[in-house]
Amino acid sequence: MRLFKDRAWATRSRSIATPTIGLLVLTVVGFALAFAGSARSATTINLGAAASFGALSFTAMTNADAAGPTVVSGDVGSPTSVGAGVTNPGFARFDGPSQAAGMASAQAAVTAAYLAAEAQPSTQNVGTASLGGSTLGPGVYDSGSSILITGGALTLDGGGDPNAVFIFRAVSDLTVEVGGSVAYTNGAQPCNVFWKVNSAWLKNSGSTFVGTILALTQITLTDNITVQGRVLARNADVTFIHDTIVKPTCAAPVTTTATTAASTTTATATTTTTSATTPGSTTTPGGTTTPGSTTRLDSDLTERDHDDGPE
Repeated sequence: MRLFKDRAWATRSRSIATPTIGLLVLTVVGFALAFAGSARSATTINLGAAASFGALSFTAMTNADAAGPTVVSGDVGSPTSVGAGVTNPGFARFDGPSQAAGMASAQAAVTAAYLAAEAQPSTQNVGTASLGGSTLGPGVYDSGSSILITGGALTLDGGGDPNAVFIFRAVSDLTVEVGGSVAYTNGAQPCNVFWKVNSAWLKNSGSTFVGTILALTQITLTDNITVQGRVLARNADVTFIHDTIVKPTCAAPVTTTATTAASTTTATATTTTTSATTPGSTTTPGGTTTPGSTTRLDSDLTERDHDDGPE
C-alpha cells in the first residue's frame, strides 16, 4: 500500500513540475531574446553642428574635373580651401583660414559622431567579403579590415521601420568598386545610414552611394557619383570629380487621424391634445389583462353624474 502511495505522489509531483519547468524555460528564453534584441539594435548618430553639412574636411576640398563642377546640397567647409569647382548654391560656405572658426564646432561634432558610432554594440561581423548583391536589415556591421562593395547593390532593408538605423564600421577602408552601389528599401532612410571608416574611396562612377561617411582620414570620389548622404573627413582631404552630394533629411512620421462625419438633428415641436384618462385595464393577446388606462368620454361623465343624483 505504501509503495502505491509513493508512486501516486511521484506521478502527481511530475505533473506539477512539468508545466512549472516549461514556464521557467519560456521565461529564460524570453529574457534571452529581449536581451539579444536590445544588444543588436542600433541607434542613430547625432551629428550636432555637422548635420547641416554635405561636405566637410580638415584640410583641402577639391574638384578634379574642370569640365564640370561638383554640386553639394548642403553646407561645405574646409579650413584650408574649398575649390572653385565645388559648388553649393543656397547653402553656407566656409572657405579657408579666415572662416575656420565658423566650422570649428562642426569639426568637433564630426569627431564626436565618429566616437559615438565606434561605441555601439556590434550586430554582425561581415569580414572582408564583398557586400555587393546582399540585403541587410538594421544593425551595426563590423569588419576587422576593410569593407568592399562590388558586383551589385548592397540593399538596406528597413523592415517597414522609418527609424531603422544602419551603421557600418571598418578598421581600414571603405571601397566601392565599379558596378557596386548602395540602395535602400522598405522604409529605410539615407539619414539613418552611417559609415565609420579609416578612409573611403568611391570608384563606382555613374552609380549611387547611400549614407553619411565619417572618415578618420581622406575621402575620394571618382567621376559622376551621387551620394545620398554626407562626406565628412576628420583629418584629411575630400576630393571630388564632378559628383553630386545630397544631404539627407529624415521624413517626418505620417500621422493618420480618423475623421467622422458630424450629423445635425433638428427637433420638430409637436403639440398633442390628450383627453382625460382614468385607471382601467387593457387586454393583451392570449387573454392576459394588464393594468392600463381607458379613455373617459363626455357621455360617461354625464351618465355618472345623473346616476349619482337623488332619485
